Amino acid sequence: MERRAVVRYLAVLLAGVGTQACTPLRILTGSFPDEFKHDPDIVGRTLRAFTAAVIPGFDPGDTNPARALLDHRYPFAAYAPFFASDLSRRADERFAAPFDALTLEQRTAVIRAGLGADDTTRKLYRGAIYLTQLAIYAGIYDDDAGCPLIEFRGRYRGDTVSYDDPGVFLPKPRTSRGNAA
Repeated sequence: MERRAVVRYLAVLLAGVGTQACTPLRILTGSFPDEFKHDPDIVGRTLRAFTAAVIPGFDPGDTNPARALLDHRYPFAAYAPFFASDLSRRADERFAAPFDALTLEQRTAVIRAGLGADDTTRKLYRGAIYLTQLAIYAGIYDDDAGCPLIEFRGRYRGDTVSYDDPGVFLPKPRTSRGNAA
């Protein structure tokens, strides 16, 4: 093979890798739209829509559900812009609309597509779902608020620590007098 043919072949190969690169390479090289790198509003809107899709019954207008995904104390924050761009790319390819403009069923389909992608993308989507659920259900940013979705009242406030009917957790007695045998 001539040197020119090798250079031409490598240029075509690199161009193909640059446009349809695997996920780790796209993350490392920042091969995703600039609007997601420089506009935190579009990233926030996309991640709020993602939260509304993975937490049934959650109203994204109550708090900032994307806070945990963007919090720099968690490693996911470094991947949040890429993740938002991936959600939008998949939404545009499948439904020709931005992710935050989709219905709940359409968002769910986009998320399922991400969970069925390559290993790195699947890990990214699973991590985002797990962190979102942890932030909402455990109330990691507001101990007092708790989570009404799962009837978690929040932190202990000094009242009685008990269940309304603790007898339901006890085993049934073996005899009519309640003796074990």
